Amino acid sequence: MLLFCPGCDLLKELNQDDDAKLLFKVTVNSKTNPVDTVLFTGKEIKWFNDSTGEIIFTDTVTTSKIKYVHRIKCYLGTDSLFTATVTSDIMSSIVNDLVLNHNLYDGKYYFEDGYPGWIDNLGATTLRAQNKEKRAVAWRRFIEQLKKEGKIKR
Repeated sequence: MLLFCPGCDLLKELNQDDDAKLLFKVTVNSKTNPVDTVLFTGKEIKWFNDSTGEIIFTDTVTTSKIKYVHRIKCYLGTDSLFTATVTSDIMSSIVNDLVLNHNLYDGKYYFEDGYPGWIDNLGATTLRAQNKEKRAVAWRRFIEQLKKEGKIKR
């Protein structure tokens, strides 16, 4: 009966995200045009700890590539979810939006709402909370995709 249903195309469109995959891209500047290039995919994520923000990769090749980029754009299929600035504990700058921080004390990577994490002033705290709220829907999609792939650890 569903084969002849006029709304079947709508159902098919709604389920397209089932085949979508996580892609993490960087912009590479060429002489004529900046081009987004895949840095790594969801396949390179071993697991993600939703409570700490820690992300573990399946290999060291991925982590060595991340060290050389400034911003990473996350996509679910063709949908842009969020952009994260890559930081490390030796930076002297402040970022009040999503970061992928390389913690030099334990050598691990963490998604955090800003850098440095210990900053405690009303302006930065408010801005970080506002930016977190702006990306809340996209972040939930990211987490749901990781859940579908069995990569969430708590």
